[in-house]
Amino acid sequence: MAKRLSHCFSRLLVDNHITDEKAEFMSRFSAAEYVKMVKLAQCESSMVYACDHNGNCYYPTEVGHMHHGLKGRDAFGEVVKLLRAEAITPIAYYTVNYHNDCARRFPEARIIDNVGIDHDGRYHYTCPNQRNAENFYRAQIREILQYDVDGLFIDMTFWPSICCCDACQKKFGEPLPETIDWDDPKWVRFQRFRERSMAEFAQRMTDFAKSIKPEISVVHQFSPVLHGWYLGQSSGIAAASDYASGDFYGSKSQQRFAVKAFDAYTQKPPFEFMTSRCVDLHDHTSGKSDEELYLSALTTLANGGAYFFIDAINPDGTMESSFYGRLGKTNRELTPFREAVADPAGRLTAETALYFSMASCVDRRLNGEIFRNFDGGRANNMQVRKNAVLDECLGHAEALNRVHIPWKVLTDQSRDFSGLEVIIVPQAAYLSGAECGRLRQFVADGGTLIATGTTSLYDENGNTSGNFALADVFGIDFTGKYSDKITYTGSEKVLAEGNVPLVAAHPDTQVRAHLTFPDFPAFDPVHYASIHSNPPSTTASDYPAVTLHCFGKGRALWMAANIATTRHFTQIEFLKMIYAEFLPKFVLSSKNLPESAEVTVLKNDRDLIVAIVNLQDEFPVIPLKDVQLDLSVPQKPGKIVRVSDQREIAVDWQNGILHLEMKDLHYGEFFLLKNC
Repeated sequence: MAKRLSHCFSRLLVDNHITDEKAEFMSRFSAAEYVKMVKLAQCESSMVYACDHNGNCYYPTEVGHMHHGLKGRDAFGEVVKLLRAEAITPIAYYTVNYHNDCARRFPEARIIDNVGIDHDGRYHYTCPNQRNAENFYRAQIREILQYDVDGLFIDMTFWPSICCCDACQKKFGEPLPETIDWDDPKWVRFQRFRERSMAEFAQRMTDFAKSIKPEISVVHQFSPVLHGWYLGQSSGIAAASDYASGDFYGSKSQQRFAVKAFDAYTQKPPFEFMTSRCVDLHDHTSGKSDEELYLSALTTLANGGAYFFIDAINPDGTMESSFYGRLGKTNRELTPFREAVADPAGRLTAETALYFSMASCVDRRLNGEIFRNFDGGRANNMQVRKNAVLDECLGHAEALNRVHIPWKVLTDQSRDFSGLEVIIVPQAAYLSGAECGRLRQFVADGGTLIATGTTSLYDENGNTSGNFALADVFGIDFTGKYSDKITYTGSEKVLAEGNVPLVAAHPDTQVRAHLTFPDFPAFDPVHYASIHSNPPSTTASDYPAVTLHCFGKGRALWMAANIATTRHFTQIEFLKMIYAEFLPKFVLSSKNLPESAEVTVLKNDRDLIVAIVNLQDEFPVIPLKDVQLDLSVPQKPGKIVRVSDQREIAVDWQNGILHLEMKDLHYGEFFLLKNC
């Protein structure tokens, strides 16, 4: 019998966006071979294409277009039935918005972007505010859910461009903005309208699917959580999903942050982290090494999630059997770690959190640009992602990992701050009154808040009093002025790029460092101190760079500059100095554990799992020898099990300090601390 999806931690998708331009495309597809490969890969769940971006259906549809190469065969239904017979949990894949067949059938429902274009190359778009498109999606989802699937994954629930179609203009209810300006409430209202429209559409799709099959899991693509304002997603997409899910193709830093963000946003555990078995989604043949696949999966497990690999079917419908044998070996090696995380499911726990504000993921460099002239980079839906919030979050994440401080993510949906001692809030300019209230109470109750830049200058709709909503907590007031593009912080002269807010400190606020500016405007072509750079003046300004203020039982540290964005040695060392003073330590001391290794902690009702993942920047991974750790564990564990081989090891615990030793540590190790 197949496992419930919530118990499946090894998952697979065979990507299938094959056209029927040639008669042989999909002609060699075999459902039996497909399921044989999934079984060979030792995957517990498999997502199966019901309809792709072309609008090709892989089952006999009465309302859409069936792939001609199948010649009427119900490929989707055959695969689902055979997966069930092999006790593999089937999930259906469906796409919206990027749906070529829908766009061609209903030209009146197409997205019309701000420069008047209704498609981009191979992709043809439909607007979620157009009812004809939505009704078409509903009809196909109704067909798909007649099959015996446990879940429905709805892809592309985001804006591929900025739609200005008649339906959007009518629903917005006022003339569209003429200029992109993140200081103008009208522009921010339009952005919130885009986010709200997509979230409402996602919720309607979820509600419709559950009206047909109430027990089914429904999720929407949520990888745009890390890609900024342009794609128009919000936490409402996570709220419309039973669990957080999405595909990523970036660095280890991206994965380490994304899995923690997914843990914070997911309605039910486990979240699902997808990545391709090839180097990225656009490469059909260049595969990742076994080490890369293993360490990606182990990183996801170490953060409490289900790992998910994506392969791509060949145009003729065949699959690469060599990969599935390799994946099967990887899954067998991951079995003890998978079982430890799954039974019972553990969730990330930490005393330090990064606050990630999706509403603040904007690009102020665009201020003043004529909206109708803005080319948002339609050729790549991940391209317009530059934003200060994500860049600074990734910088703090890297610095925290380097000093082996476990951390988690908080969002606008987070309500429980229990167990947290420190919250870091990078550049969260747009915070609701409720969010500010929760952060204020956290500090008043004894917590430490570390905030940067324009945090709390606006509410979620772009309105501002002209001062920070948390000015009383920070102990500073905004002067209404910003610095030039280059600043330096403190006697260390730590460089930061970007305009930073200039503030005045309250009388009871400690100014720990001041800003220093270059002698001349940054990048002035005529007046400068050095032709290559913008060195600091010998005299600091009167404007605070770092302040410390007591509020209630707690304290707030505010930093003007986005130091964490520049992830070089000097900036990281400055952050380490801040962390050493203000952040609680879990790893009290270590020997032979490099900064590249990540330490996370999972907690369930009765146990802790301490996970160490030796993911390095280059492969092959260099094994570690004679690693020793002293961990802050207040309660003595009943026993400790080394997860890789299920061996019980001696409990070396004294006065709240747990000592662990590993003679050999290659890819990683988990330690199960029972009754702790």
